[in-house]
Amino acid sequence: MADEHILDILRNTTLFARFNDEQLEVVPKVGRARTYEPGEIIVDRGAQHAQSMWVVIEGEVDVCVGGEAIGRLGPGKHFGELALLTDATRSADVVASGPVRALELTRSHLRGLIHGDPEVGIAILAELATRLRELTDLIGAMIEASPEADAVAREWGIARRSDPAGQQLDLIEASLERSE
Repeated sequence: MADEHILDILRNTTLFARFNDEQLEVVPKVGRARTYEPGEIIVDRGAQHAQSMWVVIEGEVDVCVGGEAIGRLGPGKHFGELALLTDATRSADVVASGPVRALELTRSHLRGLIHGDPEVGIAILAELATRLRELTDLIGAMIEASPEADAVAREWGIARRSDPAGQQLDLIEASLERSE
């Protein structure tokens, strides 16, 4: 049986929250527990052909773009899954802010989980769809709240659509193109 502490963390991780106990117990068995020292770079922005994602078990990591920390992730938070699933370049650096213990899952680990139980893939897709919906809602709220939204859209070369959903899609597509 997997380490109960890791299973508790995974149970409360959004990416794995929809897994049943049997599915969840497989995750740490196929993954690899890793430790990182303070200041150690875990993910290098711009790296191509991503092969791993991580779930923070203990400690915290800083998500950095252009040398600036834009977020901090602690136990139960995951990172690296988007580049892993899309084969896109890494969009941010991730650096250990102190001692960190994380569960690393490689592309082959994740694919093995999905091939072994297709419901795992559906659970992961459901979580990613939820995150996309939250992002879309956030972008929509930003458009409605910002009188500068039209100027930003023009600056980014976005052909704005007349309906709010279309505007959100334009912004998402432009953001994704800029991150590639």
